[in-house]
Amino acid sequence: MKKLNLNENFISRIWREKVHYGNLKTTDGKTVEILDYGTLNKDSGADYKNAKVRIDNSIFCGDIEIHRSLKDWSQHKHKKDDKYNKVILQVVFWDEDFPGDETLPVVMKSREVPTVILSKFLTKSIHEIWKEIINNPSSEFKLPCYPENEKVDSDRKKEWIKTISLKRIMYRSSRLEQRLDVIDETEGTKEKKYSWERLLFEYTLEALGFSKNKEQFLKFAEYIDLGRIKKLNFTQIEIESLFFGIAGFLSSLKYKDEYIEKLKEKWEILREKYKPAVMNKAEWNFFRLRPQNFPTIRMAYAVSFCREIIKNSFLKRVILCFEKSKDVKKDLTDLFLDIQLTEYWKSHYVFGKQVKVGIKSIGKDRIKDIITNVILPLLYLYTEKFNKSELKEKIIEYYLTSKDSNENMVTKVMEKQLNVKINTISDSQGLIHLHNFYCVKIKCDECLIGKKVFEKERDPNIIKIILY
Repeated sequence: MKKLNLNENFISRIWREKVHYGNLKTTDGKTVEILDYGTLNKDSGADYKNAKVRIDNSIFCGDIEIHRSLKDWSQHKHKKDDKYNKVILQVVFWDEDFPGDETLPVVMKSREVPTVILSKFLTKSIHEIWKEIINNPSSEFKLPCYPENEKVDSDRKKEWIKTISLKRIMYRSSRLEQRLDVIDETEGTKEKKYSWERLLFEYTLEALGFSKNKEQFLKFAEYIDLGRIKKLNFTQIEIESLFFGIAGFLSSLKYKDEYIEKLKEKWEILREKYKPAVMNKAEWNFFRLRPQNFPTIRMAYAVSFCREIIKNSFLKRVILCFEKSKDVKKDLTDLFLDIQLTEYWKSHYVFGKQVKVGIKSIGKDRIKDIITNVILPLLYLYTEKFNKSELKEKIIEYYLTSKDSNENMVTKVMEKQLNVKINTISDSQGLIHLHNFYCVKIKCDECLIGKKVFEKERDPNIIKIILY
């Protein structure tokens, strides 16, 4: 596991949200149950006051201290500080640098403090958790340069955000390029068109998954053999049965109707013939999602999207929008809006449960996100690979000038604390990239805004304060 350089405020945010970990145990193997997290302490002393913890069969009341590594207790000299005498549990993220029995911290009168190594009990990788947290800053989130950045000239801010936004589209393109290289290598196809269509397919499906199912959709997309579907000219029902079968949605399906029976029948034939990898339907998340965002509905859209790619040259039409269209945004949006769900999914959010209200395939906000996060980086990469300078200029112009009124938690915070206004796609993308790769990582010395704010500062520790 690569050890991210997390500060204690960030670790505290992980600690406060118990969804990120489970089945805690101390370094000496005792079970830990948090009965009351206590109150966050903003003064000197332990990080959480008046907590209640069950360790094995004993209940302890007192304080909880958060540290990055085991050595911090000693380095911070807590043993000699009376304010830490009531600590009943130390929560450490990394277990680096200290061997065996010497790891337990000690307070006055040589009482040992039970310690939990949090990184050993995470429910997801720290990189996934990091992404979730930085995309959902708490109400206490504060930029290292706030409010001093108000003194920085607004033109300087705008120019820097524009520069960062261009770095972001290149960053996203580089991710696609890595996957393109893998596709070219593993598929061994000489038809370049296939590789680009597959790339479009995979990352559009990832975008369809929103935050709760994007990894599942990307995994699913990598299981799909677009080349075989195209070569063997699969029918609509064959594609549907293949998609819902590989996704695991047909497994142990209790409901019965004519459509479901057709899917199952075709799926058994295809599964026996091609033996594809199959996902477990338990991998998909439905909880706390609006019905129109259920993965079953998104999968139905993916079926129709697949047909558009392999039968109607969808990628080519996307490129033509930028090359020929007088209204790129409208025509590009219409390409996605014109993709229709099959009849069954116009009246079903899930299998076997019909609804009276007609179901729309996909909304304009989701289409905007797909254009921003998939289409633009993909076409940027395409222009780089094939030296399409004129097309590249049009892609960048669209990116820099296209209006963007949507906000998320990150952009709202950045707008407010930098005192800037989002007008375009590049504005929002620039702020997201600034937040994720500069502010959160405390790279103020590499940021033109941070440099201006801290240009007279000599103590580097002063700028290393950021709340989550």
